Amino acid sequence: MVKFVNIGVVLNKDGEVLIVKRKRKEVTSTGKEFVWSFPGGVQEINETREERVVKEVLLETGYKVKPIKQINLRVHPDTLVLIAYFLCELESAEPIQEIEEKDEIEEVKWVKPEELKNYFTTDIDPEVKKILKID
Repeated sequence: MVKFVNIGVVLNKDGEVLIVKRKRKEVTSTGKEFVWSFPGGVQEINETREERVVKEVLLETGYKVKPIKQINLRVHPDTLVLIAYFLCELESAEPIQEIEEKDEIEEVKWVKPEELKNYFTTDIDPEVKKILKID
């Protein structure tokens, strides 16, 4: 069965993007260490992609978001996982709850889009780069 992941690309009023640091470091199929990522998670039966991305962002970061549009759908070249990327807006400027997935998430951080290259070791989707206005 193909793993299908829904990812939230969340921007704040300062133009920063929300990222999470995973506690368990993974090595991708291309040998890259996977530590920082956009919040998101595996699709489950009987829910929409939008419902999953809202749920995962809340569980991993404490922020409530609203999906605006799907940015792209692709098989990630480093992880070989099917990913749907969603542009999301914050429904509140501050987290509305504690991080529920403390066993998975070590840190939540807002960064300028151009700083993502300092955190991400894997390929950033070309359509996400366009939305974030980064090269």
